[in-house]
Amino acid sequence: MIEVRDLEKQYGNVLALRGISLEIPTGTAALVSGPNGAGKSTLLRILAGLTRPTRGRVAIDGTDPFGKGAAARRGRVGFVGQELALYGELTVEENLRFCAQLHGLDAAQTGGEFDPLRDLDLAPVARRRVQTLSQGYRRRASIARALLTRPEVLLLDEPWNGLDAEATRHLARLIAREREQGHTVVVAAHAVAEHAHLFNRVIQLEAGRLAGDGSASAEPE
Repeated sequence: MIEVRDLEKQYGNVLALRGISLEIPTGTAALVSGPNGAGKSTLLRILAGLTRPTRGRVAIDGTDPFGKGAAARRGRVGFVGQELALYGELTVEENLRFCAQLHGLDAAQTGGEFDPLRDLDLAPVARRRVQTLSQGYRRRASIARALLTRPEVLLLDEPWNGLDAEATRHLARLIAREREQGHTVVVAAHAVAEHAHLFNRVIQLEAGRLAGDGSASAEPE
């Protein structure tokens, strides 16, 4: 369960979030929509524990991302921002192996039901340096990195940027599978219409305010 109460974030004279309150139950696939500057990225970064709010409260399964005990649960939340967290001079495999080592995982723990190279169709570029890849492949590799710890909450900021049609289908299947496994997926996206069918919750932000919050009929591909 994600709980947000009276959340505000101010950057200088700019109020990016204005008193946001909402709850996202476990197992929900939620789409956070809105125009540029609506506060979508700021909300996700606060949920990920990367940006501290100016005011208000956030809890993920009862844990404050900025409070005591947050570090122990950090692997339970996967975040992929618009700036991809990869080492360009390393190959895709090396990036994933390094991330696994950071989290104390071995090859057996990262295989099995979830295979990042297979499930995100990264096998053809597994041994290429990230800096030589297209934006779409870099984004897929970054999503794979976030999924290595098998997080219970997955936060994706504009994940369709730079993806071709095949990669878009892979991402749609991934979102559907995460939801089927009881995980929570929160996606921030500017474009809504072509992806809304993947979600059972649509949250609309406008100028930092909650402009709409309702259910959607999710029909995963």
